[in-house]
Amino acid sequence: MNNTDSHIEKTLEMMQQQIVSAKTDSEFYWYLEQLQQATDGDFIGPLFDQQKIRFTSVSTDTRTLQAGALYIAIKGANFDGHAFIDEAIKQGAVAILVSEDVETIVPGVQVDDTRIALGQFARWHRQQMPLKKLIAVTGSNGKTTVKTLLADIFALNGNVLATEGNLNNDFGVPRTLLNIRPEHDYAVIEMGANHLHEIGYLTALALPDIALLNNASGAHLEGFGSLEGVIETKGEIFDGLNANGANNGVAISNTDSAGFDYWQNKIRNSGIAHNLTFGSNERADIRLINCQTRSDTKLGLELVLQFEEQGQRQNHQVIMPVLGEHNAMNAAACCAVALAAGLNWAQIKPALETFSGVGGRLQQNRIASGWLLDDSYNANPESVKAGIKALTSLQGESVLCLGAMAEIGEQSDSAHIEVAQFAYRQGVSTLYVLGEKARVMTGAFQGEAMFFDDHQAMAVVLAAKIRQAAEQNNKLNVLVKGSRSARMEQVSQAVLQN
Repeated sequence: MNNTDSHIEKTLEMMQQQIVSAKTDSEFYWYLEQLQQATDGDFIGPLFDQQKIRFTSVSTDTRTLQAGALYIAIKGANFDGHAFIDEAIKQGAVAILVSEDVETIVPGVQVDDTRIALGQFARWHRQQMPLKKLIAVTGSNGKTTVKTLLADIFALNGNVLATEGNLNNDFGVPRTLLNIRPEHDYAVIEMGANHLHEIGYLTALALPDIALLNNASGAHLEGFGSLEGVIETKGEIFDGLNANGANNGVAISNTDSAGFDYWQNKIRNSGIAHNLTFGSNERADIRLINCQTRSDTKLGLELVLQFEEQGQRQNHQVIMPVLGEHNAMNAAACCAVALAAGLNWAQIKPALETFSGVGGRLQQNRIASGWLLDDSYNANPESVKAGIKALTSLQGESVLCLGAMAEIGEQSDSAHIEVAQFAYRQGVSTLYVLGEKARVMTGAFQGEAMFFDDHQAMAVVLAAKIRQAAEQNNKLNVLVKGSRSARMEQVSQAVLQN
């Protein structure tokens, strides 16, 4: 017997001991039989007579797999997880989920498609958990900010699970659902999409009690084809409401967004009885009626939300340590969700007052001449415009540093030109752009404009401009933004380290 065979033999013995040994009541686990029933798969491998086979976590990556896990062999465009089964067992996997005929020393379940099976198991698990409310969140812009703020609100009023990072696709959502535990009161699930019907698939897994559609705009047009495609796909989030047969789901949408009338028709035709709206429009149930930027010793927003509480429509004022009218609208959206979940203003307001935003989204940094707003996480035309409005709401000269916007398809040139013209109309005095797709902006911008093909070069020029403004005692504020592929955080970091 070679060393590898000996190692696997020892691993198998250890795994058998883990299965037989008693677990504490506080340790969560699933039985392999539950996986088989949820996915309608076939048992494979050694089943150790009548022993109950169980696993304590789920993993698709041997690099992060924990002992006692179920390993799921996923097939991708450039990889096949079946090639890593032996490694998963060495790392401590006690069971496997596969879609191919394999020889295995651990028990498992075989299905036609492991990606679909992962979703089926996550859906089954979600139905077993005694949550008060599961909230699904989608939209072209603001998903992560809204998800994070909702998590803060619910954390003050119970035990909450929220999507980590941007795990919002057909792999991330099932993984998040499988992290729900009996002690959780609320779950906030972010749902992203870059092609048609993706949201429909995700909401069918999550079965939300409350579905929030934050907005729709021209993001990921390469996958959707048109704004109409975005509107239809985002609207699929409402398909998961009432899927369990109870007509108690709540649909929430934005009166100010493109697609609002389409969503309202969809909600009515779907027979969804509970429909809440938010926005600045008079017909909004939760209405943003005032929003002002505070730029004294600390930046922030002073906003007033109007909605009914205790049978009377009232104004509710709050100061938030974030910038941008879009964040005021995000706050209105979160307020609508929290009210739908049964909370009141006294339970909502404290989280709004302490919310400082999300990394890479309009983060405030002091510089010698004023403020640098790091909004470098991502960009599409509407989110760039929102950032520009936040920048020009500050006193002083405005400098926009923009990396090329990606995934907007054939409209790339016209979209970049439109943003350049919008920036000038809003009062931006200087435009620095990076990336070949953004080069067209320099000809469309009527103020000072420069093109760069290097992050460091842009950072050097920007730092010099900041120093000059500071030496002349002039206020100058900077917005750094771009799509993820533009890596504009490199510019922010270089300037802030200077």
